[in-house]
Amino acid sequence: MSPVPQAELVALKALSGYDQMLEMDRICRVYGTDEATVQAAMAALSTSSTPTPNPPANTWDTSHKEVPGLQSTSPPSAPNLVDKSQFRFEYDPTREASARRESVNQAILCSGCGVALGIPEVRPIKVTCPSCLFETTYTH
Repeated sequence: MSPVPQAELVALKALSGYDQMLEMDRICRVYGTDEATVQAAMAALSTSSTPTPNPPANTWDTSHKEVPGLQSTSPPSAPNLVDKSQFRFEYDPTREASARRESVNQAILCSGCGVALGIPEVRPIKVTCPSCLFETTYTH
């Protein structure tokens, strides 16, 4: 019997690549075991007939959901403007960031996910949301 709990093994098995390697290292340190033992326990887990528990509840849902009030399927020609004074910029000490902050005259809501974005008044402007990667071009 492995000293690693089954829930930890299921979560480890769900990972891949570098994330799995980091988690494997953490589990080995926490439970005082070696990598071969953990891998053997993972292999035994997949061949066992016992039902496996659900993955941890803290996994991220990456499916895109409709934002209330933004169900329009046609591309917007005018951005949904909001008061930019209620938002703060993320901290970035570079000179380029300072220049970008000076060019921001408006705040809009992303048509895809509803996050606030700062943009200049230049039109037409192509905007790509850094949160959901929704891309649109505003002409008004």
